[in-house]
This record gives sequence, structure tokens and C-alpha cells, in this order.
Amino acid sequence: MLSFFKKWGMLPLIALVLITTTAACGWVAQSDQGGVQASENGNQVGSESQQSGGEGQDSADASSPATAAENSPGTTTFPITIQHAKGETVLKQKPKKVVVTYFPYADHLFAIGEQDVVSGVVGLKSLQNFPVYDAFTKQGNIADLGDSANLEKILELDPDVIIAWEEDEKIYDQLSKIADTIMIPQSENWQDTITKVAAVIGEQEKADLYIADYNKKLDALAAQMTQTGVQGKTAIFMMTWGKGFNYYGGVRMEPYYERLGFAKFPGMKDWGEISLEGVADIDPDYIFLGEDFTNSAEVRLEELDKNEVWNNLEAVKNGHLFVIDTEIVGPLAMGQAKDLEVIKQIMQ
Repeated sequence: MLSFFKKWGMLPLIALVLITTTAACGWVAQSDQGGVQASENGNQVGSESQQSGGEGQDSADASSPATAAENSPGTTTFPITIQHAKGETVLKQKPKKVVVTYFPYADHLFAIGEQDVVSGVVGLKSLQNFPVYDAFTKQGNIADLGDSANLEKILELDPDVIIAWEEDEKIYDQLSKIADTIMIPQSENWQDTITKVAAVIGEQEKADLYIADYNKKLDALAAQMTQTGVQGKTAIFMMTWGKGFNYYGGVRMEPYYERLGFAKFPGMKDWGEISLEGVADIDPDYIFLGEDFTNSAEVRLEELDKNEVWNNLEAVKNGHLFVIDTEIVGPLAMGQAKDLEVIKQIMQ
């Protein structure tokens, strides 16, 4: 099961792309990667899953979705047709019990205030490692569905809908026999996936508002950064992994490099493994370090404190080493929002 966590940590973790906030009218744009489009329908239709090709669709279904003008702002009229990576699924009413097979999508529901619909999560233990989710994961209200999807446990929960990801391709048919299953491929863009997840329960406007609030805070922090003297200083965002570290520098890190003004080190890739000696060669001005949340890394912070190479790094000597909660460098909406607060406090 380590490969599941490793993929989460090494993709590179799913980006923080700054996208234009979509209109808050309950719609999700069709993704080139088989994303989710929620169409609001005025006619009552069956609740069965509609696979690609639309077989078995009721004769009075809503093949022509209602326009945004036909629905009052901020509301979604069910039934809705969800177009996703495995075809189409018609949801007759707003799901009240949702199972999530890729734990970052549970984060998205928490972020928009829809935690009560989450009845079970694959990888719940990973969320429990992150302090920002304590209010949601420590109460025992969400079932732990294991490190990989446990079909028997999912069946016992009797969910209204299952939100899956592309790693569930082999068991998609089995999941679909339990409940309507929406497949949302993981993305380099948490802002993209949060809108798709929210659309499944008819709450895309909440996702739009969350994104808008995040971007507003990012803009404010970027304005403050111009006065800190930090802009142009090299920084590395990394996590302990194996015998060394993973660092992240791709599209998802644009808020830090392109917007806040930290400088990339020469040769930085979208993602990479790097040894302690490699970090020493770079010798960045700032280091933001999270611990491997799978607890499998051989490198430990307490050991680094005693390491001569580590202690000779400019960032360490100058007090510019910041140990951060790992969710900050993950594909997590709440983690990324938390990061803005952390960076703000550090820069002050």
C-alpha cells in the first residue's frame, strides 16, 4: 500500500494552479481529461448510473440541461446529470452519504463545509496525520475504509454516491453495483478538482467561494511580500522521503514562486528526489520542510539536528528553516489555505 501514498507524495502532489474562478451558478466546465460536468435537469429521471453511450436512460430524462437563468443563484435543482471519466451518472437528489476513495477529495468536501455527507474515506489514516483535519477525523463519525478500497465496508455503509479516482479503474464496475460512482481523475490543480467534487453534491458555488477567498488571501500576501525583502531569495519546499527528500517546484508551486516571489534554484524540476548533499549544493536561503506522513522515511528531523552538513546550510544557520505540517505541501485545499497563514506569520 506504500505505492498509494508514494504516488500521492510524488506526482508531484497535485498542483496549486491559479485558475480563473468559475461562475458561481452551479456548473462545472467539461475537462479534457474526462472531468465532471453537472447538468441540472427539470424533469424527474431514474437514479441509475448511465455509462458512456447513455444506455438505459429514461425516456423523459434531461438530455437538455436547464440554463443558469432558470435556477435561482446558489441553488442546484435535482436531478442532475454528472458527466465524468466513466460516462454519465444521473443523481435524483442531493447525496446525503458519500464514500470517497481518494482522501484529498474528502478534504475538498470538508473545505466547503459539507463534512456531514462524508460517511467513509479510503486513506482516512492519512487525513488523521494532518492537524488541520482533527475536527473532522477525530470524532469517529467517518468510517475508515482502509488503505485501499474495502468493498465489503463500503457496502455496509450503503452510500448514496461514491466519488472515485482513476486508480479505481479495475474495481469501478464493482463500486457501481454498490452505488452511483463518479470517477474524477486526480489533477495537478486542486482548484479544478474541488469544483468537480462539489458538483457531485450540487454545491459548486461553495467551491467557487472557497477558491475566491483563497485567491483573495494570496493576492493580499503577495502584496505584503514586496515589503519583506524576501522576494528573489531561493527557497525549497520539500518533504523527508526515503534516505533523502522530495522537493516540489512545478505548476502547483506557482503561488510561492510566481506570486509570492521566492526564487527557484537552478535546474529545479516539477518534482525531484534530492539528497542532503544535493540540498547543500543548492544551499537555499529558505527551507520549508515537512515530514513524510507515511512515517516510512529513513531521514528523521532529530537526526538532521545533529548532522554537520545540515547545520552548515545557510537557511539553518540564519534561522530560515521552517518545519511545516505536511498537508501544506499536499493536494489539499485546506492545507493550501493553511499555508498562506503560515507563510504570512513567517514573513512577519
